[in-house]
Parts: sequence; structure tokens; C-alpha cells
Amino acid sequence: MDLTTWLLQRISVRPLLVSTVGGTAARLAVERRFRRRGWRPALNPAEANLLIVAGPRDPAMDPFVEAVWRVVPGPRSRADIADPAEADARLTEAEQQLRSGTLPPETGQERHEAAHDHQPPADDHGRHGHAVHHGGDAEPGREHGGHHENAMDHSSHQAHDMGEGGHDMGGMSMPGGIAMADRADDRDGLKLDRLAVPLGPVLPAWPAGLLVRTTLQGDVIQDAEVETVRGHAHVVTPFWDTVSLDSTRVAARRLDSCVRLLSVAGWDDAAVAAGRLRDDLLAGRDVDGQLTRWARRVRRSRTLRWSLAGLGRLDRGPFAGDTADRLCRWLDEATGTAPAAVEDPDEILALLPDLLAGAELAAARLIIASLDPDLERMRAAHG
Repeated sequence: MDLTTWLLQRISVRPLLVSTVGGTAARLAVERRFRRRGWRPALNPAEANLLIVAGPRDPAMDPFVEAVWRVVPGPRSRADIADPAEADARLTEAEQQLRSGTLPPETGQERHEAAHDHQPPADDHGRHGHAVHHGGDAEPGREHGGHHENAMDHSSHQAHDMGEGGHDMGGMSMPGGIAMADRADDRDGLKLDRLAVPLGPVLPAWPAGLLVRTTLQGDVIQDAEVETVRGHAHVVTPFWDTVSLDSTRVAARRLDSCVRLLSVAGWDDAAVAAGRLRDDLLAGRDVDGQLTRWARRVRRSRTLRWSLAGLGRLDRGPFAGDTADRLCRWLDEATGTAPAAVEDPDEILALLPDLLAGAELAAARLIIASLDPDLERMRAAHG
């Protein structure tokens, strides 16, 4: 056995999980397997060695997925999982490929992009018509603002990876497809670079199919355009509508949203616990006592509340309050102490541009996670 083979057999698997619209069931199945195998998810492509795309193939997502796949360093492997029943087999196959040093077969998209390396895809590829335009317990995160470091890992690395994919960066571009910055006055009257940076749609702990095109000065969003990415229409049945028992559906859905928000905030232990409770609920297990204790622990975290307070504040409606208030409301709904709020994904998308304008890039990830729009429901509603 040579040194390379020996090292590959002992490499830690770091999966980067992304999902397409309609892929909730596959995503949940993959997350369960992560816990059983002891895999720690990657926060960005640079630290990943396994890319997993959960859900049905969406041609509009392919260029974004391939852009990320190109920057995952080797040795690497990839798994596309549309059927939850195939999760175990596909993950095992991908792990074997990773440990053997065998690359997965090249996709048609990769061959096309290799042949047209300097011809980025058309700007309007894959846009949805519903674009919105706008001009002790461990504590969460690391000390000294660790949640912001975590959120920036999710956003800034991946946003620049999207730029390397050549998607709608506008105007002149530098090598690699990243747009050249222009200059404008910032909020303090200083001349700073303005850079177009897309967030999503390929990000961990991110609503499937959501693309937010931002204009940044420094790390502050000046304006944002929100849209959904979709290709050829395919029938989507919202996963949460398939859960027959109302109380289980509400609690599991809220716990799933908590997983995303806590992951972006950097409190991985609480996020993992939320995911386990969510899956036990969906499996029909009694978790009332565990759920109550977990919710109490999250609610009592002063560090978490401090990190979320004041972000994305709304004055009225079902999403009133800031990011911390919305998390507390999810905890109440998950434990059955408050009725479930009625959510409209279209309304959430309409709110996002104003909420994100003026926010720092790291805070934007937290704001979006605190609203967690269900784009499967929107896809089903609009056909």
C-alpha cells in the first residue's frame, strides 16, 4: 500500500450538502445518514471533499452546482440523490470513490463548460417569473462573535464561487468570471467599491432554489434582487403536506427551520439535536420531554439571543419582530405552546430586499434563515 492509498483510507469525509426544489425528503434522509456515519458537514467548497445534491435534477441549477463542483479540491467525490431510499447506497458509493481516489464520471455540463471555458452562460438562464427587484451547555458559535465567522464562511466563500461560474456578474469581468468593481459613495459618504455578489442557490443551510443577487460595498449590502431558480417545470408536492398529523407536521417543520438558523448562527450542537428531534418526530417517536428540554436550553442562551437580536426587524404581520423573536416563535410552535403561523413564501420573498438592504453579509444569512421560505410550496402553488 503506497502513501496516497494509506492517506485516502483515513481521510475525514466532509460533505457539502445542497438541495433542489422538491428535494426535502432526500435532504432529510441524507442528513440522517450524516449523523449515523459521524460526518461533519462542510461550510463551504474549500473545506469539502464530497458534494451531495439532494432532490430532483433541475437544469437551471446545473450551472450553479457545476460552478461549486469545480472549486471543491481533490481528492473529491460527488453524489446526486433524488430518491431518499437510495441515500445509503449512493453515499457509500461516493465514499468508496473518495477513498479510492476515483473521480465520478464527468457530466455533460462539465464537458460543455470545459469546451467553452471563456463563454459564460446567458444571464437569463433559469430565472423564475417571481423575481422581486430592489434598488454546562455549549453556547452557539465561537467566542468573540463566532456566529458571524460561521455565517461568512457560508456566504462569502460560496458567493465568490458563484462568481467563478460566470453567472450574471454584469459588465466587465476579471479572470475567473468575477465582475470588476465600480465606485460609489457608501453610507458614510466614502468612495468604496461596489461589487455584484450572488448568494445561493448552492449554499448549505439555504432555502432550495433561492438566489439573492446583492450589490456590496465592503461587507454591507446596498441593494438586493431576489428570485427563484427553476428550469423545466416538474410537479412538486410540498414535503410537509405529506405529513398527515398536524401537530407532527408543525413541530417537525419548525425544528427543520431551527436546524438551518442554528447552523448558520454557528451553534452546531443545538442544530444537530434539532435535526435528531425532527427525524424522531417524523418516525412517530415520543420526544415531548426531550423537545421541551432542548427548547428551554435554546431559549435561555444569552449568547444566541445577543447574536440574533435586532436583525431583520419587521413591525407587523406573521414575521413581526427580529430574528431572535422569530426563533422563539418557532420554539413555541414546535412545543405546541403557540398556534402555527400561516406563511406565504411569496410574501417572504417580497420582504427580503428591504430587509437585506443595509445589512452586513453575515447578518443577511441569519435574516434569510430566520424566514426560511418554503419554495416547494410556492412551486406547487404556481405550477
